[in-house]
Amino acid sequence: MTKNSATQKNRAALLCRLLRRFYDKDWVSGTGGGICAATGPKTVLMAPTGVHKEEVRPSDLFVVDRMTGGVIRPPRNRSLAVSECNPIFCLIMTQRKVGSVMHSHALSAVLAADLSEDRDHFIIEGLEMLKGVRGVSNQAKHAVPVIRNTPRERELVDQIRRALEAPVFSESFCILVRNHGAYIWGEDLWEAKRHAEIYHFLFEAVVARSRRGRNGWGQI
Repeated sequence: MTKNSATQKNRAALLCRLLRRFYDKDWVSGTGGGICAATGPKTVLMAPTGVHKEEVRPSDLFVVDRMTGGVIRPPRNRSLAVSECNPIFCLIMTQRKVGSVMHSHALSAVLAADLSEDRDHFIIEGLEMLKGVRGVSNQAKHAVPVIRNTPRERELVDQIRRALEAPVFSESFCILVRNHGAYIWGEDLWEAKRHAEIYHFLFEAVVARSRRGRNGWGQI
């Protein structure tokens, strides 16, 4: 086994472990959500679509061209289809020069997006856990972009490209999709995992604080 194939095998096993972890947290339940990870400058491992993510095995993963999204190597099970997130994953990895992206269907992400009301973002501030996002301090007013949902995943690409290019969102490692979920990324699988955990904590915190304010427990 070559060094490159061994690295890809280890990355595939880790990717599947993270999918199981995210399933346990209710972030990829009901076959929703997904994940990908670069295996080199041109190739990406990507989970299949429409399957129970907690059951995904390394042999079920696709190898995809990072620039075009074209399938380089399908899994052994030819009935599987590559993730609906394929063009979005590839866009984020290319635009932000990162190595891993996860897609969450968590309830907290949906409710956090509601806080933006009719704006294209909302601000997270006053929380120590902001320091878990690379380059962000606990004193920051962290702007998270929010885009509208579409009937199909691939139709989100133009909105996501605009959010990635907006200077105001340059420190964000997350894009929220109204009534849908979130895309969260990192330099590699481990940073994507950390950012996923941090952002979901922040979503839960801002939603809890907004409820406290509505119920007269104090103002945010």
